[in-house]
Amino acid sequence: MKNKTLTQTIAILSATTIFSCAAVATENTNHKITSGSFGVAWIDEDGNIQAAQTVEPDSVLLRADTQIAKDSPLAEYKYKNVPFKPYISVLKTPSGKNILRDSPHDHKHHHALMFALAVNGVNFWEEDRSERGKQITTALTSTVSGVSSELRWIDVKNKTLLKESRVINATANQDATFLDWQSTLKALDEPAEFDKSAHHYYGLGLRFEQSMDRIGRFFNSAGKPGEIFRGDERLTLCRWMAYTSKLHGEPVTVAIFGRPENPVPTLVFTMGEAGKVFAYMGISLNFHREPRMLKANESLTFRFRVAVWDGEVSPETVEKAYQDYVNQ
Repeated sequence: MKNKTLTQTIAILSATTIFSCAAVATENTNHKITSGSFGVAWIDEDGNIQAAQTVEPDSVLLRADTQIAKDSPLAEYKYKNVPFKPYISVLKTPSGKNILRDSPHDHKHHHALMFALAVNGVNFWEEDRSERGKQITTALTSTVSGVSSELRWIDVKNKTLLKESRVINATANQDATFLDWQSTLKALDEPAEFDKSAHHYYGLGLRFEQSMDRIGRFFNSAGKPGEIFRGDERLTLCRWMAYTSKLHGEPVTVAIFGRPENPVPTLVFTMGEAGKVFAYMGISLNFHREPRMLKANESLTFRFRVAVWDGEVSPETVEKAYQDYVNQ
């Protein structure tokens, strides 16, 4: 009975104390998460303090500065205990509804909101075989609303093909949630090639929550559908693309922007209009058609924004949000 009581005590405190410590460790100050850890303790039935194993957080909760006192974060960034790549696992509307789906059974490598490419013929997007590339976080600094991290893109032999500096920030106003993603990719002493082994959807990808499938519609700044690439998969040159659907019966709208100074024009990949398999949206870097070579120590920077609204919004609303982004 004594062991059972102690086990129950540990379980209860693990659900509270660990979460509380993790929140403090990952939200409140600038720090190097990957170089640190924190301990958890509990009080046994005799009133003695007992030490548990050291715990390291595997994700960071992001809050807007105006929501520090609120319970619900805007987003969550997972960077540890991930099979192949770090990603945004949760992104919420202003009312707190999560729009993302992580690793569904039909495409296990669809990790909610993620960024991946092919480098020197190594595939960092799919995860179906052991020789796929991995993005390894080597350092991460967090603030209340964002993370800055350093990553190594490695092949199966642990050779670093590319280094990345990644900065992600969440903001919000009363109407929308915004998530900014910046990736700077740098070659090392050898060139890094983004070659034609890339698929047409490689880049920044977003998989929607399951209830948003088959009932939504896409619309964009160009005012017309893009080219059909395969099946119902389209590639559209536009300033922004938006998807409006219902999330558990309530309307939501999600838009994706690329900054005009990015190294490639904003080419949006979409699939899954109403009635199709599932809805997906992302920014393709178009390396399947126009390969790119990074010379030794050369770098490229890509900047994107995802905007999320409760309700169905107009093209004019999305355009204003885009203009606010590019003019900030």
